[in-house]
Amino acid sequence: MEDKALLELIYRSRPDTVAELASIAHAEETEAADAVARLAQTGVISVRDGAIAYATPAKWTADVVKSEVRAMRETADAAASRIESLVADLPALLRHWTVGEASGDAVPVFVRHGPRAAEDLWYDIARDQSDTAWAVLPDLGRFLQADPERSSRFAEVFAGKRSVRALIPRSMADDPRLVALAERYEAVGVEFRLLDDLPSWFWIDGELLALPVEWGEGWPASVVGVRSAALAELGRSLFRELWSRGEPVGGAEPSWVPLLALMRQGITLDAASRRLGINPRTGRRRVAAAMEQYGVSTLFALGVAWAADGEPTTR
Repeated sequence: MEDKALLELIYRSRPDTVAELASIAHAEETEAADAVARLAQTGVISVRDGAIAYATPAKWTADVVKSEVRAMRETADAAASRIESLVADLPALLRHWTVGEASGDAVPVFVRHGPRAAEDLWYDIARDQSDTAWAVLPDLGRFLQADPERSSRFAEVFAGKRSVRALIPRSMADDPRLVALAERYEAVGVEFRLLDDLPSWFWIDGELLALPVEWGEGWPASVVGVRSAALAELGRSLFRELWSRGEPVGGAEPSWVPLLALMRQGITLDAASRRLGINPRTGRRRVAAAMEQYGVSTLFALGVAWAADGEPTTR
């Protein structure tokens, strides 16, 4: 008898001992004992000195799920730590690499220095490179003090990208300047999330990865950028892990919620975007973010997942 069928028999008959189970199942006692031992390893029952004890299916299922989730988190945390360690070592390794670089095996490396090095690097070499730009910004001092004209130029560039995301420190959640900054950039589709203990400033734009010369700096005065699809993906992996832990600014609902609510009424994506006063490209970007959040690839699947989740405002 297979273990699943035996468990169903156990639940129906509730034998007190292995010997009683063997009799009910018309099996040898050693065979029943082996099966009970296997089931006990999964947590569905327990056995001691031949006596069988039971946990309800709801309880042992919850215990198993809790254990699996804990294991997943531990694995994810370990992976994130390894990725962060690799990223942290990159600036020094890149400096050594450029010294001994062979002309036939070049990796384009860019360096900027000065109080605006962090933003200048992006503006000089990355602004038109791809349709995504993700950044970790532990220190927002420069952004909060930026002149309106410079902020407008950044906003214009961001508006042309599919996905622009920024992780910022939770400690500034109640700063009115941050709220104003978030509102200004969210209008062109930029997404913000708050997180404690951001590891360092860095950003990824397409195949470009930018890092501080000294890992851990919140707003570096010296930065290095490298054009490498593999290294950029390494940075994205770290960013995704950090992003998954973040929370929206002000606890606001995700930007896609109003769009999905209108689309559920039969309104097209472009029409829903215009009704909300946003560019259809921004609307498509927000729906793409919702698809990524729910792990789906079609609007139909997104609608099903969103409805199944109780049409949440946050996840």
